[in-house]
Amino acid sequence: MKRNVFQVGQAFQPDASHGWRCFRRDPVARSQAKSRSCQPGKADLHRAVRCCWVFALLAAAWLAANFVQAQEKSSRRAERKARRSGQSAEADADRDTAAVSPNQGNSGQGSSSQGGSNRDDTESKQADSDQSPLMLRDVISFAAESRDALKEIKDYTAVFSKTEMVKGKLIKQEMQMKFRAKPFSVYFLYHGGSVDGRQAIYVDGRYDNKLIVKEANGIGSYVPGGVHLRLSDPRVVAENRYPVTHVGIHNLLETTIHDWEKESKVAGDEVDVQFFPHAKLKELPCQAVQVIHLKKLGDLKYHMNRVYFDKETRLPVRAERYGWPARDGEKPPLLEEYRYTNLKTNVNLTDADFEPAS
Repeated sequence: MKRNVFQVGQAFQPDASHGWRCFRRDPVARSQAKSRSCQPGKADLHRAVRCCWVFALLAAAWLAANFVQAQEKSSRRAERKARRSGQSAEADADRDTAAVSPNQGNSGQGSSSQGGSNRDDTESKQADSDQSPLMLRDVISFAAESRDALKEIKDYTAVFSKTEMVKGKLIKQEMQMKFRAKPFSVYFLYHGGSVDGRQAIYVDGRYDNKLIVKEANGIGSYVPGGVHLRLSDPRVVAENRYPVTHVGIHNLLETTIHDWEKESKVAGDEVDVQFFPHAKLKELPCQAVQVIHLKKLGDLKYHMNRVYFDKETRLPVRAERYGWPARDGEKPPLLEEYRYTNLKTNVNLTDADFEPAS
């Protein structure tokens, strides 16, 4: 007689070997069924695998993005370092790298002595060890002689080259320059690049004390007499670190002396001053002064500056000023450099020299 498995109050589960088996009567079957119900199915396994792959892909993408960003930062740092090294190398190429003793430096201010070059190394070292280092007051006194020479300069022409850091970008420009001390008058004729042929004129007391700019190309070239711009005009400020009223060898020297006098009150012993009596700018014999501040004390603006003086005329013909390195061991960044070459003084310039050419 077939057994009736559908009895009230009992739970049943199919079993592969025994057909329907009552859980309540068979604890083994109940345990096996419970174990099978806790095991994940194939769908659950596939879902877990897909999630793992998604997380792995996201992690790989994040790592790749970070790697690319790190490479870009490293590349930018390398470019900045190479640019700074190149600027420093270019600056070092024009100066005499042999250090001089204080006595040699002071003698360069008056009569230059050549006898010291014939001493042997032992005598030189002994003499240097007995001498005190140069101080800022020494180079200020030397620059004062250049100030006296400039008093005789009424006007001049030169090729003016400048490199300035303006809003994080180095801007290089070269121009033919005419300068008159009284009234303060400047004429520039630009050479090279997109501004080739541009004329810029400033005369104190004329043109409402505005800068006259006449372009050689573009829309500005069609403006009769040129465009009149305030010295604070954004178009002017975008290309220049200082106003045009700061240009010229007179201002270059006065700015240098003012900076040295201010620095002498702050620097103390944390400054290295060197004098190079046999420096050269290409073929022009010069005397150069280099001032390096060893620590950033107070409001010191520059880490290093160099000024070159024509050995014959005693006029300043080049100045370089470097900022503070971002990190120890890095080259100081060039902030500004000014050169005056082919300098011809007292050439009797007139008002006509400070008019825009047609």
